Amino acid sequence: MRLANMFNLRIHTLEKTLFDGDVESAQVPGSTGELGILSYHIPLITPLIKGQIKIRKKLAERYEKADEEIIEIKKGFLEVKPNQVVILAEK
Repeated sequence: MRLANMFNLRIHTLEKTLFDGDVESAQVPGSTGELGILSYHIPLITPLIKGQIKIRKKLAERYEKADEEIIEIKKGFLEVKPNQVVILAEK
């Protein structure tokens, strides 16, 4: 069950799917700077540059470490739709 403050994130390369799941936030290396994506973000399509995609799977409770994952990419494209984000990337 997806919580109200989460969205579905999918990260694909030509070879395989790197990530597919519900997350609280994602930080991506946009061509004009870092972009932070949260649920209910406005629709957007933008190129991505070399860098790290930082995925926060859930927000940390007090005194708890956040559940995070980092994926390195060379370049790609980001599409944000209502509560769904798709990244097509080159690794």
